[in-house]
Amino acid sequence: MARPKLKPGEQGNYHVSRKEQETRKVRKRLRTHQRDLKKQEKKAVRKREKIKNNKELINVIQSGGVTTNTEVEKLLEDDQELVFAPNTGPQTDFLAAPEKEVLYGGAAGGGKSYAMLVDLLRYANNSNHRALLLRRTLAELTELIDQSKKLYFHAFPKAKFKESTKTWEFPSGATALFSYVDKDDDVYRYQGQSFTWIGIDELGHYPSPYVWNYLRSRLRTADETIETYMRATANPGGVGGWWIKKMFIDPEPPNTPFWATDIDTEKTLVYGQNHVDSGKPLFHRKFIPARLTDNPYLMKTGEYEAMLYSLPEVERKRLLEGDWDVAEGAAFTEFNRSVHVVQPFEVPEGWAKIRAGDYGYSSPSCIPVKINHTASE
Repeated sequence: MARPKLKPGEQGNYHVSRKEQETRKVRKRLRTHQRDLKKQEKKAVRKREKIKNNKELINVIQSGGVTTNTEVEKLLEDDQELVFAPNTGPQTDFLAAPEKEVLYGGAAGGGKSYAMLVDLLRYANNSNHRALLLRRTLAELTELIDQSKKLYFHAFPKAKFKESTKTWEFPSGATALFSYVDKDDDVYRYQGQSFTWIGIDELGHYPSPYVWNYLRSRLRTADETIETYMRATANPGGVGGWWIKKMFIDPEPPNTPFWATDIDTEKTLVYGQNHVDSGKPLFHRKFIPARLTDNPYLMKTGEYEAMLYSLPEVERKRLLEGDWDVAEGAAFTEFNRSVHVVQPFEVPEGWAKIRAGDYGYSSPSCIPVKINHTASE
């Protein structure tokens, strides 16, 4: 048989048999295949470690929340991707809060909505966990869903999102329903259902506490390992600012747990007379204030802060300063709780007394005032 014709630049190898040449080619392909397998094995190991670390992050949240960013960083290797780390301050406090009902509210841009998406995952590795996250309208819900896809698919690679029902299904069997409640009557869609976590993003869009109060009746579980929670975010003002202020802001200073009260009577909610715990308070609430300065990502360029500074005075105080006391058309727009409000104290008998009256159209009032003439200020 004639020798094969050489290609341009190719050198002959006629001292090696054709059988040996074929053997060498097979060996070369085998070595290449083995190298590819080793690379794939390394990638698989890194992926398993990443999934393990993400599960540990979720366990930290479930065990009571994240206390510091350092605590999160200790759970990750240098070559691992960090799916989420809370901003130091209010966002971390919100995720660590053990109270039954917590409002994370105040200035715009503090990272409130994103914190809600993470808090929802407290028991995501428990098949009995059922979360419900609401907005006022379906259109408002779209952005939350988009953000959840960026986060949940990384934290739970096998999680599935059903577009038809707007429901997340996690590998453990836990679920998270993203839905909306436009009118008060819409809450009856959830009648007979139970949830272990209920959250409302932008609670101030609701003109009355009816939706919030009704959904509390849907909060239950037979699993003793799960603590049930209600969470909300809100900005000052809006149609619902008045009742949110009564429920979460007025009872106690920020970041202070307090027993839930009736917003009309201001009395603590307690068990009824025929209950074994008759007269005991029902559950705790807490208000965690948000500030734009809490979010280092938005503060980096200062562009969003400039936009908030450009707003009219009332809106600027609400959205930039997180002021819950300012109101449209108020007689004293300069009112500042930190300046004009003091802790209750026993007024000395020697102080001069002044009585002032306000003959308002709806509710005339009389306010006694005592003046300290010896005060230096």
